[in-house]
Amino acid sequence: MKKKVLLMVLLAVVIGVGCSKKSVGTSDAGLRTIHFDFDKYDIRSDAREVMAQNAEYLKTNSSVEIQIEGHCDERGSTEYNMALGQRRANAAKQYLVDLGVDGSRVTTISYGEERPVDSDSTPSAWSKNRRAEFRVTSK
Repeated sequence: MKKKVLLMVLLAVVIGVGCSKKSVGTSDAGLRTIHFDFDKYDIRSDAREVMAQNAEYLKTNSSVEIQIEGHCDERGSTEYNMALGQRRANAAKQYLVDLGVDGSRVTTISYGEERPVDSDSTPSAWSKNRRAEFRVTSK
C-alpha cells in the first residue's frame, strides 16, 4: 500500500514539473479555487457561489475540459492526505455535475500535501492549502 501511495505522489510531482504557481483564489481561465475546512471534503457554503460561477463558465464554454486538483494541509499522513485530496476533488466534480456540467469533461487528481500554496506551518497557511483547483486540460 505504501509503495502504491508513494508512486501516486511521485507521479503527481512529475506531472506538476514546470507548472506555474497561481495566486490563491484563482485557477485557470477564470475558474476559481475553493477551500475546505480541516479534515472535511464537503463543499462549504462560501464555496457554493464560486462553484456556480465555475459551472456557468463550463456550460458556456462547452468544449473546455478540466482537471480538478485536490489539496490538503501538511497535517496527517501522506496516505491520508492523498485520499482526502481525492475526496475533495471528487466532491467538487460531483457538485459541478449536479449543476449541469457533463462529468465526462472533468477529471480529478489528488496532490495531497505535496503542493502547498503557503509553506508556513500556521493556521492561516493550512487554511490556504486545503483547496480544490480547476485546471483547463483542453479547449
